[in-house]
Amino acid sequence: MRQIVGSFLSHLQHRRAPPYAPVPVVALILASEDRSVLASAAAGQTWDVHFAESYEQTSVLASRLAAPVVLLDRDWPGMEWRKAVESLAASRHRTCVVLVSGAADSYLWQELVRRDGYDILPKPLRPGAITRIIKLALSYWRISAVARPAGVKD
Repeated sequence: MRQIVGSFLSHLQHRRAPPYAPVPVVALILASEDRSVLASAAAGQTWDVHFAESYEQTSVLASRLAAPVVLLDRDWPGMEWRKAVESLAASRHRTCVVLVSGAADSYLWQELVRRDGYDILPKPLRPGAITRIIKLALSYWRISAVARPAGVKD
């Protein structure tokens, strides 16, 4: 009987969940100071930041990593932020797009939301604000994923 129980318990130990894997967050951030603050804020969190060097790379990384959150700098040269937000938010992963901006008024927020963006993260970046917004975006994304099957539009 001990052998049977021991064998069963041994089998269960091998079926445990894989080790913890951080949630990918893709960031297209212009200022090196803001990148540094973001990298520091990510330390010890349940999410891991992947920095992109162009909008195209942001889109590829977000898709490849199935990133639930993308931080998108409104001031990125050569990028029309409105179209970028719409495109990223329309992905099959229903990415929460957070616009990083020096201006953060209600008009900008309303325009962002009309394009299916999630929220605005004000510049200069602050660790507390980063952590709060990313955690809220991840919670929203998880709830949305349960409430709406992938590929289903509103």
